Amino acid sequence: MTTPHRLAWALPKAVGARSATLLAAVFLLAGAAAALAFFPPAPPVAGRSDPQAAPAVTPELRADFERWWDTQPRMTLPVSADGAKVLIVKFTDLQCPSCGLSHFAMKPKLAEYQSRYPGAVKLVTKDYPLQPECNPNVQRAVHLAACDAAAAVRMARQQGKGDALEEWFYANQSSLTPMSVRQAAATIGGVTNFNAGLATALNGIRTDVGLGKLLGVTATPTFYVNGVKCESQGQPLATPFIFVAIEYELRKAGLK
Repeated sequence: MTTPHRLAWALPKAVGARSATLLAAVFLLAGAAAALAFFPPAPPVAGRSDPQAAPAVTPELRADFERWWDTQPRMTLPVSADGAKVLIVKFTDLQCPSCGLSHFAMKPKLAEYQSRYPGAVKLVTKDYPLQPECNPNVQRAVHLAACDAAAAVRMARQQGKGDALEEWFYANQSSLTPMSVRQAAATIGGVTNFNAGLATALNGIRTDVGLGKLLGVTATPTFYVNGVKCESQGQPLATPFIFVAIEYELRKAGLK
């Protein structure tokens, strides 16, 4: 885990030493709450964190964060925004605990943005299962039903039931097995022939995984907001600060 003094060392030029210390505390708290699979090029080990935990976002901390955010590199992702002012891209594993936590934390906030700014914020989910059967970047299986779950959601989307199945998988992560995934795909996702659609779904998953590799994704969840990777020194931003980033991008687009 990144230590506070390393984070503080990385941020002073952007926001000043005092503010860097504040941000370091935010990233450290985000990194201390829970473990999740993280992989350097070596086999994955527990170390990526629950990106939700964070102190309250004060006006001072928000301003410090926004100054830091403006210094971060911004990439052009090959993902259509469809006219949205803010494009969020999430690389996820449906068995990853922090992916589930971030899903449920973000769902009401995204609904709020849609109500206030219709069509201005778009979330695109990309698959990055931590299982070598569909992700060659993983050297050993971290989650044994992740590939099947991702494939099931893709097939369920063809039936208009992908969101419901995704929600069920996130809510029942601890009990997921290849068999339970197939059962849920049928009963919740309307998938009548899982095996028939599996090869096509896996090809789509591998395309997402390839994009993740190109972008340097090594853990889940990994978020991008308008092309900026939501992490510092390899640690994910706390979920409240992803919201700060989204709202800052909305303001810069002229939406108050």
